[in-house]
Amino acid sequence: LYPKIIAIVPASGNGTRFGGPKSEAQIDGQTFAERIEATLREAGIEQIHIARDLETPDMLTTIRQTIASLEPRQAQSYLIWPVDHPLVLAKTVKAMCSMSLFMPFAIVCPSYKGKYGHPVLIPANLDLAGIDQQRGLAGIIHSGDYTVAELPVDDPGILRNINQPKDLED
Repeated sequence: LYPKIIAIVPASGNGTRFGGPKSEAQIDGQTFAERIEATLREAGIEQIHIARDLETPDMLTTIRQTIASLEPRQAQSYLIWPVDHPLVLAKTVKAMCSMSLFMPFAIVCPSYKGKYGHPVLIPANLDLAGIDQQRGLAGIIHSGDYTVAELPVDDPGILRNINQPKDLED
């Protein structure tokens, strides 16, 4: 178990391209949110926050608001898992969490065949409040200001961004 890692699943979008909120979209009889939550629990993450129904302009603001609502000093790291990536495997999450234990101040990014994907694990002390919102979380990660630990994984699900129903067909 990873009691000091808190999962945040940004799921506030309207899902315009999808035809409805992606958190409620179905895959194999589960909503995306249910599937992600089950995978997180299988990986040993107990603190899970599905960030729905927030009136925020972007994912970074959703993450900021969710973190601000949590108990201070409760987390060592936050696992940021966008709801439109429901196909990630539990073994990937476990590997990311294990790496974070050895590199607690690094941003852990999984990669598949050399391409970065989701979720992303960030240290709790990462200053999201002072970051220019226009850059988003990806801009923060790639700014060069932080240690980024690439974790090669055998999980194509980290790259599967489900934006439209046809994206489920592959």
